[in-house]
Amino acid sequence: MSGLLFVWGEPGPQVDEEEFNDWYDNEHAPARLTVPGFVNALRYKATDGKTPAWLAIYDLTSPEIATSEPYKALATTASDRERGLIPRFQTLNRRIYELIYQQSNPTTASSDPSKFILVVGLDVNDPSDEDDVNKWYNDEHIPDISKTPGWIRSRRYKLQSSVELSANKDSTPHAYQYLAFHEFDNDQYPSHPAFIAATSTPARERYRLKTKLEIRTVTLYKQF
Repeated sequence: MSGLLFVWGEPGPQVDEEEFNDWYDNEHAPARLTVPGFVNALRYKATDGKTPAWLAIYDLTSPEIATSEPYKALATTASDRERGLIPRFQTLNRRIYELIYQQSNPTTASSDPSKFILVVGLDVNDPSDEDDVNKWYNDEHIPDISKTPGWIRSRRYKLQSSVELSANKDSTPHAYQYLAFHEFDNDQYPSHPAFIAATSTPARERYRLKTKLEIRTVTLYKQF
């Protein structure tokens, strides 16, 4: 599963959240699972009080699945309901990412989706620092985070493309060049001393100055 389709969504003032979820759960996400190469479909709800509040992620066998003809055909066969809803959303921001690194806990590995995810968007301020930042993240930062009880897996991705599908371009969230998922089996991880230590090392503070970060927390809402 080297690809990821990553979609932030927010219904906004023009669409009722109940209708947004009904459309997503009963029409939009199931349709994507008919496309060869889509491995799963998961929806998460933000727990940090920020917007966009809804995240959909789809593991893909490769990033190219999200530009394949069967996937593009979904737009031509979309229902009138979908065609009417999407432009009215506050946000429906679709990104294609490619997996660049992953590390898992062999004692907690499972085919079930992780219930709690720390989502980290990262841009490197100076392109000449990218290799250094990536080496630190993979070789030091993730191993430090992995010491947190309940840690399941960390995955890192690099952005391939991004597009805002709603008509409201003013509220489009920034698409970070790098994305990390840190997955846990409980929601208490941020307060654990091991996690606090991992996110406050001198190296982490040093590399923070070389990057722009966005940190979000989400919990599993629905598995399809």
